[in-house]
Amino acid sequence: LNAKESDESMRQQRTKKAQNMLTRVLALHPNDGDAAFNLALLLQDSSNSEEVTREAARLYQVAVQTADNDGEERWDALANMAAAKQEIGEYMGEYGAIRSYERVIVILEEMVQEKEAHLNQDGSNFEEGEYQYFEAELRAINEYLSKLYYGYGTILSELSDSDCQALQSKESLLIDWVEPFVKRSGTEKENEKNEAPANYVCKMNAINALRLAVDLNSENVVAEHMLAALTEGDIGKGRASNEFVSALFDDFAETFDAKLEALGYKVPGLVGDAAKELLASSGQSSFRSALDAGCGTGLAGRYLRPLVNGSLVGIDLSKKMLDLAAQCTLSKGCGLKDEDVAPANENDAPLYDHLASLDLETTTLQEVGAKNGFDIIVAADVFVYFGELQKLLSNFAKLSDSSGAFLIFSCERIEEEEGSKWKLQKSGRYAHSKSYVVDTAATAGYKLVGYEQITPRYEKGEPVKGHLFQFSLEKDQDAKDE
Repeated sequence: LNAKESDESMRQQRTKKAQNMLTRVLALHPNDGDAAFNLALLLQDSSNSEEVTREAARLYQVAVQTADNDGEERWDALANMAAAKQEIGEYMGEYGAIRSYERVIVILEEMVQEKEAHLNQDGSNFEEGEYQYFEAELRAINEYLSKLYYGYGTILSELSDSDCQALQSKESLLIDWVEPFVKRSGTEKENEKNEAPANYVCKMNAINALRLAVDLNSENVVAEHMLAALTEGDIGKGRASNEFVSALFDDFAETFDAKLEALGYKVPGLVGDAAKELLASSGQSSFRSALDAGCGTGLAGRYLRPLVNGSLVGIDLSKKMLDLAAQCTLSKGCGLKDEDVAPANENDAPLYDHLASLDLETTTLQEVGAKNGFDIIVAADVFVYFGELQKLLSNFAKLSDSSGAFLIFSCERIEEEEGSKWKLQKSGRYAHSKSYVVDTAATAGYKLVGYEQITPRYEKGEPVKGHLFQFSLEKDQDAKDE
């Protein structure tokens, strides 16, 4: 073992020992809130599987219920329980994600008021550095509140009509069910809650929560993007900001592969199959070079590598994603299951020849160390962060070999309607119509050679509508000269 592997091995051993000790404590004292809280932290630190998250949520609830029984408030346990319950989809109920977010937000808002009053009271005498310390503490609480409002807002934005109606019958700490959104008349039948207005109130409160998240921390670019998705729709910005994409996937990096597997994510394999078909149709034995645009952790690169005898380049905005892709070799990582990992050998080599953190709309061949254009460019689940595609597709044409290079990418799909092009959805992801994609690609010099409607993944058990495009660059196109 090298030093890094040895340190990691020791850490894992200490973590396992601590987990065993805390498990024994809880076996003797099932309502020990501190033991439950600390075990939940250790479990989440060691694994990000749904099973572990579910057990952590249960343990956080033990800590919260114990505190409730003792007449105390554990905002730390409430906050962690809210996030864990949100992740496993347990939104409703006394100890569901919604109520937990509301409780911890109220606690921290009161804490903020107390600290602001202390800082602002006349005649306060602070020792040297003390005022700056309290200011920093207040800023840290507000930044944490920003994350909580973001979590709370995203749940409210996703609730179904029936869940909003059910929520309406419960006393909320943050939501006001006021006229004209709630029907109030004389008879019991007339007093029944109306689902559509209830859903509207949920959406308005979601927007309010996301605005507060942005107000409390102007650098919360994820909340800013989701707020735009709820308020701007298909007339919003033409693409997600670099800051949003980078922040989203830096946070997501360590759990990316596992979470996508749980969602039935199929795009990398579909892209790989399409690349094989194009290679066969070209009459070549392999591609000379390939660009994995928005490579992430390298899931698509695993399918591309056997088809490329030259340089395989990966580009992504998230440096943490690139760090994980850089660890992939021909025999391990980037989507390979443990049972498929080949024994290490002296001929093992990195999966990618070059990795770089760059903006896909402005990347140049020089920046990725390429002398000639790529034979094939793939973008697996990348276009969901772009609305307008003209600039992106034009740049892909400039990065491609002029003699009939290929392009494969997936999009989420909206139905063909009059005037429809693309839409920024509530999920914060863009969806595109087939006609818009084909027409825009044509202006960049691409010809459609393959198309299929796909299910890229599932959300809440429902298939997401998508489509997979295959294009070839017209040999007489002059996009490189634009």
